[in-house]
Amino acid sequence: MHQTIKEASAHTGLSAYTIRYYEREGLIPFLARDKNNNRIFDNDALHWLELLTCLRVTGMPLAKQKEIVELTKCGDKTVTERIAVLKEHQADMYRRQAELDRAFKKIEKKLACYEELEQEVNKRVNQLS
Repeated sequence: MHQTIKEASAHTGLSAYTIRYYEREGLIPFLARDKNNNRIFDNDALHWLELLTCLRVTGMPLAKQKEIVELTKCGDKTVTERIAVLKEHQADMYRRQAELDRAFKKIEKKLACYEELEQEVNKRVNQLS
């Protein structure tokens, strides 16, 4: 399956501008072009776009994303290094998830306090009416 940049954009939800940026930054390895020099997105290129989206959403710095791409270009001998980069990122994600969980709990408690206060205020207003 081969897709144009417009089709790849629709498939991934990324803008064509973002896809071009990723290519300029060297983040889509082995991207093919047709005889008119248009980008051709095969399944591997689409997979990379989906992975890059995941890594961006989860906060991986661009430099680390580039590191994964460069290691991939070096072939199977770098699998161990790629695993290490992803495990490090995964550990950071777990740490940030724990921080978010703590923050959610604090927000929930504060909301409960405000909702209770709101009920008290409404009760007083109704008593005055």
